[in-house]
Amino acid sequence: MKPLHRVVHGCAAIALAFCMLGPDHASARSGNDDYQRLSDQIDRLAADPVLGLRAPAQMDRARAALEHLKNAGRNEREEQVYLTERRIAVARASAEAESLEDQHNDLQHENDRMQLALARRDAAQARAELERQRLQSQIRIEEAERARRDAEAARAEGEQATQAADAARAEADQAKRMADAQAKATALAKKEAALEAAVAGGAAAASVSKGSAASATRTLALPDSVFLDGKSSFAIGASKQITKAVAFVNTDASSRIRIDMSAANRTLAQQRAKAMREALVAAGIDANRITTTASVAKRGRVEIVVQGGKS
Repeated sequence: MKPLHRVVHGCAAIALAFCMLGPDHASARSGNDDYQRLSDQIDRLAADPVLGLRAPAQMDRARAALEHLKNAGRNEREEQVYLTERRIAVARASAEAESLEDQHNDLQHENDRMQLALARRDAAQARAELERQRLQSQIRIEEAERARRDAEAARAEGEQATQAADAARAEADQAKRMADAQAKATALAKKEAALEAAVAGGAAAASVSKGSAASATRTLALPDSVFLDGKSSFAIGASKQITKAVAFVNTDASSRIRIDMSAANRTLAQQRAKAMREALVAAGIDANRITTTASVAKRGRVEIVVQGGKS
């Protein structure tokens, strides 16, 4: 009977162990599924032939968030999944913005080249017209010279004198037309030179824009004293700091805003982040632009992070 009794007790212990393991095991499997799904998203974005090499800073943040998710405990896994999804979305949006900016620069450069070609064509036509006017002027000058000599030979005859006067007037008119044509040719030459400079400058601006797009994240740090000690209520005089934050985020209405808040405990950090978000919304900031994060730290921290848009 004793061996049977031991077997029964052993089976009961194994069953109890499986019951205790069940929820944690299911939670771990769910966490692994979220990690694999987000890891696949980052891999697809990195392998994209158009977007893969863009927004390196945002891609690094997304990978860091994914690594944090991998090591996150059960209590913070849901929050870390959301943060990782947001970082991946920001990386994709930043890469797409860089791609569109490059396309815009390419189109602008092509337009400058077309304008230069048109200016060169107009300048060539103006030079041809100027040469034609010069030849006509030379012919008329020669004719006027012959008329003048004839007039000198027949000064006594009024008809010859009239012909000489007409020739002089024609010469003056032609000189005026030559001056107008010369002015037009000079103006077109200046336009051609300006467009050549624009084409050269456009190529340099395109290379600069690729390097500057990665620096589109800006951070404003506010003093922890903006809140009452140990509370989520704003301190006296906090309105100046809030006004400063509103001006900071309003430099580009298309940017995303993240409020990073840390305090002695997570509940206080969340309450302060919510209070700051409500203050920005009350000042006219679109609530859809704002996200918040809360963390625990010995020393409180208030940071307003603007992502995307113009740097």
